[in-house]
Amino acid sequence: MWARPVHHHYIVEHVSNRTVKLVSILRQVYHSLIPLNVRRRLRLTRWSASRRARARVWNHTGGCVAAGPFVGLRLHADTPGDCEAAMLMGSFECENHAWLEREFARGWPIAVNIGSAGGYYSTGMAMRLGNATVYAYEMDAAWREKTIQSAAYNRVGERVHALGAADIDALAALAVPPSEGVLVICDCEGGERDLLDPARVPWLARSALCVELHDFAAPGATDTLCTRFNQTHDLTIVEQQPRDAARWASLAGISLSDARLMCDEGRRWGDVRTFGRWLLATPRMQASAG
Repeated sequence: MWARPVHHHYIVEHVSNRTVKLVSILRQVYHSLIPLNVRRRLRLTRWSASRRARARVWNHTGGCVAAGPFVGLRLHADTPGDCEAAMLMGSFECENHAWLEREFARGWPIAVNIGSAGGYYSTGMAMRLGNATVYAYEMDAAWREKTIQSAAYNRVGERVHALGAADIDALAALAVPPSEGVLVICDCEGGERDLLDPARVPWLARSALCVELHDFAAPGATDTLCTRFNQTHDLTIVEQQPRDAARWASLAGISLSDARLMCDEGRRWGDVRTFGRWLLATPRMQASAG
């Protein structure tokens, strides 16, 4: 009986495919059983080129933001390679930097950060607005603790009030004098569509707002907010742009190769890559800002 010859390259390819599948399964099990923070503490994570770049810049700056509106802000990280690269370099959400600088110059007495996460913006606003009270809303308890730690670490803890989840009633009850507005930075994964309503929170009509838009999570968010604020504010929609690594290398005083590795802000919604999009709303009413 004639037997079909089995080619060597077929055997190698077959074994290789099975090995790749097995390694993939084992990797998934490993990542599901051992949390990332544990892997990092035990030094079980792979030091990628990006993480090595972060560690180099961290050591160069002493763990402080290297450029941008929050230069000097001290970051928290389990290890230098685990910090948020774009925050450390200073390029994070740089599309909004010029607008933020104008609003900081106004000296708002109250600032609100909706979705404070690790405290980058809530701490930054407290640093830039030297006399302001900052209300930081964060629904996740672990992130809320990081907000508190960030403020304390940067010596503004007495002016940053870490609160739970923001809702209409909580915002409406905020002690904002009738003649004043506040500076708002909002990133709440689609909650902006329902939360930011000046008909229910009157001080919003006198406030400056930087709102990250999430129409993919809250359909119609952009149109809804523009309709609500177009009579009281000058509105600008800002789209995330490619980063100029050379510019940020120069501003941060780091190498071009490190800047290139640190420019990606890694935005994702589930498994989908996303890009930043913001509504910048500047009040036409000359509300008191201090």
